[in-house]
Amino acid sequence: MLSHIDTTTLVVALVALMAIALVFGTVLNAILRENGFGPVGNATLFAIGFVGGVYLAGSYGVGMLDFRLAAAWGLGGAFVLFSALALVKAGLARL
Repeated sequence: MLSHIDTTTLVVALVALMAIALVFGTVLNAILRENGFGPVGNATLFAIGFVGGVYLAGSYGVGMLDFRLAAAWGLGGAFVLFSALALVKAGLARL
């Protein structure tokens, strides 16, 4: 599904994603403080998880014509990735 997107739409979507990811990264840094990955690290993990969730949805054959469904898959992917890595970091800190 992602291969059928034209270049302009892809660039605009990635710029919007990075802006939103930076806001979420800053908020997560304020909430988690030393348990997080810093504002840029949180934003990077959020963006990677979001793109991964959208890619995973496309590979399962979920149509991306509905923006709400694509956003739900992306946010779910970002949540799963960030939560898993935060749990790993917390587990390693307890060793």
